[in-house]
Amino acid sequence: PKRVLSTVVSPRAMLSRAPRAMRGLALGARMMSKPSVAVLGSGPTAAAAKAAVGEWATVTDSANSAPYVLVVDGAPGSVKADAVVAVPTCADAAKLAAAVPTAKVVAVTAAPAVAAAAELASKAGVATSEVANVISWGSGFADISHATVGGKWALTITDSPLPSPAVTPEAEVEAAVSTIKALALGTDGAWVSMGVPAVGDFGTGTGVYYSVPVVCTPGDYKRVGGITLSPPVAAAMEASRASLAGA
Repeated sequence: PKRVLSTVVSPRAMLSRAPRAMRGLALGARMMSKPSVAVLGSGPTAAAAKAAVGEWATVTDSANSAPYVLVVDGAPGSVKADAVVAVPTCADAAKLAAAVPTAKVVAVTAAPAVAAAAELASKAGVATSEVANVISWGSGFADISHATVGGKWALTITDSPLPSPAVTPEAEVEAAVSTIKALALGTDGAWVSMGVPAVGDFGTGTGVYYSVPVVCTPGDYKRVGGITLSPPVAAAMEASRASLAGA
C-alpha cells in the first residue's frame, strides 16, 4: 500500500493560503474587539452614560489604564499620557490639557446640537437619524445653517439658524456618549461637534478650547473646513469666543 504523508499546517499558514476575501474576514473579526472606555462620574447622567457606552465598548472605572476616558462629572484624576479624554466643558478641557499635554483632550459640547436635531426631527416627522450637520459652536450653542432633515435643508422648515432648544438630561447623555464613541470608533465622515484647541479658524482665535464640527477616525479628529457663516452665526460665535477667553 502507498504510504501517506501527514502534514500539519499551522493556523497562520492556513490563513496565508486562504483566498483574499477569507483572509479579510478573519482579520476583520480579529479587529472587532471592543475598545476599553473609562466612564467616570457618580450621578444619574453618569450611570446612563455607562449603560449606553457598554453597548459598544468595554466599560471600566480605571482612568489610568484605559485608552479612552469619558468624564461625565467630577475630576478625571490620573489618565494615561496618551489617552483620549472627553471632559464636560471647554474650561475643563483646557485645564486637563495643560496638566497632561500628551493626552488628546476634548470637551463635550454637543448637547445643544443633539437637542436641536431632535427638535428638527419632531417638526419634520422623521427620525433623528435623518438629521445631519447640526453644529454646536463655542462653549455650546446650536447652528442649523448647514443642517439637513431627511435630505432637505433644515432652514426650509424653520426660519432661525440659531434655535434655542431645551437641553434635557437625555440630550446631555447622548452628547457625552456620542463624543467618546466618535473618538473611539470614528464617524465615517459624519460631522460631530466637540470642544478642541482653537487654531484661529472661523475667527476663534487661539489659546482657548472652542467647539467646532469635526470628523473622526479612531483616536483622532479633524476639523471640518469651508463652512460659511451668516452674520447672526458669526456674531454669536464671537460672543462665545469672548466669553471663553475671559473664563
